[in-house]
Amino acid sequence: MADNSSIKRCVNLDWLEVHAREPINKPHNAEYFRQIGWFVREREYGTRVYREMFTLESEDGHDLIEIRRNPASQGLSGIHDANECHIRLVNRVCYYDNAADYLDQFLAFYGYYDVRVSRADVCLDFVTFDEGDEPNKFLLRYLKNRYSKINQGRIYSHGADTWGGREWNSVSWGSPQSPISTKMYNKTMELYDIKTASFKKPWIRQAWVIAGLIDDWVNVTKGGQLVNVWRVEFSIKSSVKNWVKIDIDGDTKQPQSIQNKLDCYKGRDRLLVIFASLAQHYFHFKKFKPDVRKDLCPDKVLFRFSADEQIYKVGRPDYAAGSVDNKLLQFTHLIEKLRVYKETHFDKSIHAACDTLIESMSEEDFSSQLAAPWSEDERKLMRHILKLRAESDEMTTEAAMNLVRNLLNITDRTLPKFT
Repeated sequence: MADNSSIKRCVNLDWLEVHAREPINKPHNAEYFRQIGWFVREREYGTRVYREMFTLESEDGHDLIEIRRNPASQGLSGIHDANECHIRLVNRVCYYDNAADYLDQFLAFYGYYDVRVSRADVCLDFVTFDEGDEPNKFLLRYLKNRYSKINQGRIYSHGADTWGGREWNSVSWGSPQSPISTKMYNKTMELYDIKTASFKKPWIRQAWVIAGLIDDWVNVTKGGQLVNVWRVEFSIKSSVKNWVKIDIDGDTKQPQSIQNKLDCYKGRDRLLVIFASLAQHYFHFKKFKPDVRKDLCPDKVLFRFSADEQIYKVGRPDYAAGSVDNKLLQFTHLIEKLRVYKETHFDKSIHAACDTLIESMSEEDFSSQLAAPWSEDERKLMRHILKLRAESDEMTTEAAMNLVRNLLNITDRTLPKFT
């Protein structure tokens, strides 16, 4: 049995979308948000349901919130009211500690009402199951009929047929019309971009570092070895405000439901409660035994949740204290980390400071290499460059000091205020 006493559960939202109504007397179109100071990017065409679609951005061009409005079918002969809309957090913002709070505050500030969660994806990332099972080997045994799943009998699988055998990297259960669907897949593989030979979505890789799944978020490695991070994800969709129906061991005569409102998704502690509750019903496996009723077969234990579970929290990451082996890193590795850091922050002054550092480092022909990420040698180099640049027009002393503070606490993220 694996020791999971020190596990920091890497639980997150991956999608958060609501159906709402905007104030009738004040259409919240793209021009409305522009006039009150938002940066707005409109799409030239809408969707099958909505005529208009646009994205609200931060001052430095990061997407924050996507809005679809102005239903195509409305009025007396239509199926939607004129002020119905869908509002979604972009993926990057979903990974912030206060994601659901941020969306809730946005909706309240601008007068949206009759809000209901139309879709929420809650996911848990891990390398092995709590009992030590390797995810890829578990899937192989499952698809060879070693185990049987409770609920959601419809299966969709993806993989590759290799000379050494079939390798499965994704399995999903439940139909697209189900109020809850389940998916298990290799997230490392999904994030890899073959065109650029690099990994996408730095905010997800940052979460893995903080949770201790990897120690190098650029190359997705730990101790120099590539790590296959797996994900179990529940997609919750409900047409009923505040509630979603769940099946109990496939028995439709035992209707039960769980709450499905924004408050349920505020904070990772609550996310873990939702995930554990759904896993009990929708990630529940039995060890297959011939001629034995499924409910009488022994459980296949994968996750062991307890009352004192720990979740990863955005704060100073462990690798700042030197949890990474002291191998030398190429100087370009530091530049890449600065670029990733820039992508995960809103502050315009941080962007300018990062650009200055990257430009300065790129101009220098350093032949030496640096120690582990955020080591003392690396910090000294940063301070040296900051000192040289502090009095330049491109970077003020205040911006330089802010950058130093932020680099030493790389996961401190601030969302823009509504003004």
